Amino acid sequence: MRGRRALVLAVVVGLLGAGLAVSVADQRLRAGEDRALRACGERAYAAAVRADRVLGSMAEYIRPSLAERSGLWVLMSEAAERARPSVDDALASCRDVEVRGVHRTHVRERAAYVDYLRARSEQLGAIVTDGRAAAESDPELARLREVAFGDRP
Repeated sequence: MRGRRALVLAVVVGLLGAGLAVSVADQRLRAGEDRALRACGERAYAAAVRADRVLGSMAEYIRPSLAERSGLWVLMSEAAERARPSVDDALASCRDVEVRGVHRTHVRERAAYVDYLRARSEQLGAIVTDGRAAAESDPELARLREVAFGDRP
């Protein structure tokens, strides 16, 4: 009877030790994912803001003249071409972030950044092809931005 109790106690202690080891390892993995996602998010947000500023300032610059000169849309195409590399770089960076499927919040966060950056890159590509695409409203892009960055401006 005593030997059996000792065996049960040893098994319980072993399981608790294994559980603790798994928990510590998971915390380390999660911390690494947190750092990688934070860097991805910062890069994604910086690329989004840069694209907004480049296109926004060009739109403000050409808006008064658009009614008279449709050729000014080329300037929007050029602005989109300047903005797109930072978005594409951020997209590649975020795609490279590896997260474990068991860390569901990390999976959703990474997906939000990648989805927004992919859509933004596609939008910029459309504007590069035809500057008039900058005048089109894109509620889906706005929704993806909100999912990725919340209410950050």
